[in-house]
Formats: sequence, C-alpha cells, structure tokens
Amino acid sequence: MHPYEALARSPAALAAAFLFGTLWGSFANVCIYRWPPTDAHPRGRSVVAPGSHCFACGKPVRWYDNVPLVSWLWLRGKCRDCGAAFSARYLIVEALTGVLFAVMWWYAVDLSASLEPLDDRVLRWFIYVAFATLLVVITFIDLDHKLILDKVTYPAVPVFYGLGLLLPETRWYDGLIGAALGYGIVRLIADGYWLLTKREGMGYGDGKLLAIIGALLGWKAVVVSLFGGAVIGSVIGVGALILRRKPEETAEGDDDASLGHTELPFGPFLAAAAVGYVLGEPWISAQFFPF
Repeated sequence: MHPYEALARSPAALAAAFLFGTLWGSFANVCIYRWPPTDAHPRGRSVVAPGSHCFACGKPVRWYDNVPLVSWLWLRGKCRDCGAAFSARYLIVEALTGVLFAVMWWYAVDLSASLEPLDDRVLRWFIYVAFATLLVVITFIDLDHKLILDKVTYPAVPVFYGLGLLLPETRWYDGLIGAALGYGIVRLIADGYWLLTKREGMGYGDGKLLAIIGALLGWKAVVVSLFGGAVIGSVIGVGALILRRKPEETAEGDDDASLGHTELPFGPFLAAAAVGYVLGEPWISAQFFPF
C-alpha cells in the first residue's frame, strides 16, 4: 500500500481538496469578470494586472480581505473602504469550485482506491478539476454575456486532448474523434436551424465547448453532454418561463411569451451534463454504450 493511502482517503484530504478548490474558485472569479470583452476593453482584460480592487472606489483589496469564502462573509459582501456591495456570485463560484474539487477527489481518489495506484488517481483528479474549473469559468461567462470565448476554447481543446492522453484508458484517437464530433454536430444543428428559420439557434461557441469535452473524454461524453444538456435546459427553461410569465403575456400574438423566442445560454447545461458524465461514466457506459 502507498504510504499516503490512508491520508488520501481521510476526511482531512476531502477538506484540503475543498479548500484548494476555493482558491481556484477565487481565480475563476477573476477570469469570469475580466475575460469578457467590454466597450472599454474589447479584448477583455488581464487576469494578472492590476491586482484585485474594488470596482467602485478602485482601492486595492487587502490580502486579508481576499481569503476565499471567509472574507466575503466577514465583510458581508461589501468593500471595506467604500461599502460598495460585491455580488454574492463571488461566494457562489468559490463554494461551487470547492465542492467540485472535493467531489472529484472522492470520485477519483477515494472511490477508485482498489482500481488504480494512488499516483494515477491523483493525476486523474488534477485533470478532472482542471476541467471542472474551466467549465465553471465558461458557465458563468455564458450566463452573464451569452458568450463562450474563443480565447478560452481554442487553447483548451489541444490542452485537454493532451491531458486526456495521460489517462490510461484513453487511446490517441479518442480525443480527436470526440473533438471533431463535438464541434461538427453543433455546426450542423446551428447551420440547419439557420437555413430553416433564418434565426440563430445554437451558437458555434457551444460546439467549441463540446469539442473540449470530446477532446478530453471522447465521443461518448459528447453524446451524453449534448442530450443531457438539452434535457436539463428544457426542464430549467420551461420552469423559468412558467414562473416569470404574467397572465397578460399569454395573450395571442405576444411573441415574448413564446418558448421558441426565448434565448437561454446552452453552455451551462452542457457543462453540468459533462460533470455528470465524469462522475457517472462507468454506469453510463454500461447502460447506454455496452460495446
């Protein structure tokens, strides 16, 4: 047995994974806030400089006010200097990323203890949490701006293809087929919808996100993410429409009340389904891909 096996499977390891994830969640918040284009910064901004600062007064955030989760709660989501409110999303992103790191540790390191050596399981965890962090960034940018940025997806496809090759079950062509299928199927759907309706349906950014998923996890993950994302999106989208529609909006001829004219970012649903595939891959493969 590896000398650190007991420690790796202890509650302390899960707690450490969570805390490590909140640190990356803090960095993810910076990417989410700075990478999208704005009128003042058409190409987005650097995530390195300037350092963290208040968007209202411009004062730098002190190091002890930049501790994930704790600082937001201690300051009640406000700037220490001017009292401007910071969005609760900063807290949500940090907590969500921490939870993903801990869950991935449980899945990749603890649950698979009898299947792989510890070194291989930890490597798998690093790959999965890098993937999860990227999905968090893409999800919240898409929610805010309805954009999946090329400067994120273009480098991510070859990076995650290369990381996928480090996994023992991956063959060299799995990621190539997955990336091609992921982008190609969305391109066909988007172009076909445009030809039929002259309206934009799925964006090419969704195809690039599926290409990342396929590059790391293969074509099965693309199929599951696409159909799983569609199911999740349908449930959430219809539920949101029912909750927010007013009686007068259902009048005949009100296009805004139509589900067909409601725009929803699809990236978050694809990301959620991709995480579900990672965690449920053995069961999904046995049930739906028994070949």
